[in-house]
Amino acid sequence: MKVRISGNNIRFRLKQSEVKTFRQEGRVSQVTAFGFAPDDTLSFTLLASPGNVFNISKSPNAVSVEVPETIREKWTATDMVGFEEKIETGKGKTITVLVEKDFTCLDGSDIENADSYPNPKLQ
Repeated sequence: MKVRISGNNIRFRLKQSEVKTFRQEGRVSQVTAFGFAPDDTLSFTLLASPGNVFNISKSPNAVSVEVPETIREKWTATDMVGFEEKIETGKGKTITVLVEKDFTCLDGSDIENADSYPNPKLQ
């Protein structure tokens, strides 16, 4: 999973196997290790949740985004490229979350493009 953060915008791009995991298990994570201690990590997780509300939470070492089950089902079972949601933080701010299927890069290497979705611009 690729994660890009710019201000109050978070973008997740998932490869084919990650979309499959999200569909089957209702959860997919990316963990980055910063040091030797077990808690020297930062993780980003997408979680399927019942109901119709998106939610975002942060702990010292993790960011979790809850995605309504109906959206997860539709996105993982169809050609739908992605979805976007503005989530109120409760502090007068919003965080925009964009989740997309990761397409092959036109100028990317075979390693970078492994397991990506075929780029529509190449067809």
